[in-house]
Amino acid sequence: MKKTNILLASTMCFSLLLSGLSATNTLSTSEVASNKTVSELNKQITMVSTPAKKIQTLYNSSVRASAGTKYKVVTSAKKGKVLTSYNTKKVGSTTWHKVKVNDKTGWISSTVVKSYSSKTLKVPFVSQLSPVNAPFGCEGASLLMALKYKGYTNLKLRSFLDDMPKDKGGNPYKGFAGGNPYANQNGVFQSIFPKPLTSYGKEYNSNVANISGYSTAQLKKELDKGNPVIAFVTLDFKTPVWGKWKMGSAGTKKIVDNMHVVTVIGYNSNGSYYIADPNSKKQKYWVSKTKFEKAYNALQWGVVVR
Repeated sequence: MKKTNILLASTMCFSLLLSGLSATNTLSTSEVASNKTVSELNKQITMVSTPAKKIQTLYNSSVRASAGTKYKVVTSAKKGKVLTSYNTKKVGSTTWHKVKVNDKTGWISSTVVKSYSSKTLKVPFVSQLSPVNAPFGCEGASLLMALKYKGYTNLKLRSFLDDMPKDKGGNPYKGFAGGNPYANQNGVFQSIFPKPLTSYGKEYNSNVANISGYSTAQLKKELDKGNPVIAFVTLDFKTPVWGKWKMGSAGTKKIVDNMHVVTVIGYNSNGSYYIADPNSKKQKYWVSKTKFEKAYNALQWGVVVR
């Protein structure tokens, strides 16, 4: 190539380079302006949008196509239905919540709902009925659920019940009375009470404690910390029935005749408690504040796995 051509080519390349740099600078300025605009828009969106929260209907309620009573009803929500409020809009003095009900999106008035909150633990369920049939194994099954949730054991129910401390003399204050949770034994109060049940739990982890005497407010504090509670209540949360039983070396004791043991794994703003019931085909369910507290307060016996 001739020197003149080389010089011309060099000049052109330098010119293009300057042009590219200028374009780059122009684009950068545009991007900054664009980013600033996006930032301002985000601020506006943040100001008008509402974080998703839970609400609950007070009555059977209409869900409308848009915010306001003049819009058509697209579906309805039954009394007590828990909904997610994705956004809110104020019309006059009334706030409306954007919700999804029966696969339809619409708006519901704040006059027919209340705030709702709940705390629940995803505790793995263990049945005392299947595949192992242990009609008197509710204490062991309830404790096992809590231990599994914390990752302290992977044992199956039969192995867990077989290893549980037993008292063949029939004293549940020392171990499982009668020694056999798989079949009825006449005249024996087939249970294991909180103290020996706690001692057994400690074999898997020291963070197991006897919390007998705790109020329901204290139980909730344990749940807030992520700790499931094994509670001595009544079967199906019926009214406690008292009776006298001979309990081996402990002598004759007055006890709740229809006693049952469950794992408490949550509560909500209605005052209800979320229960993992080893004796129920429903497995997990909500029970009202009145029923739970009446059953629990009869003895106020419990064990917590922390």
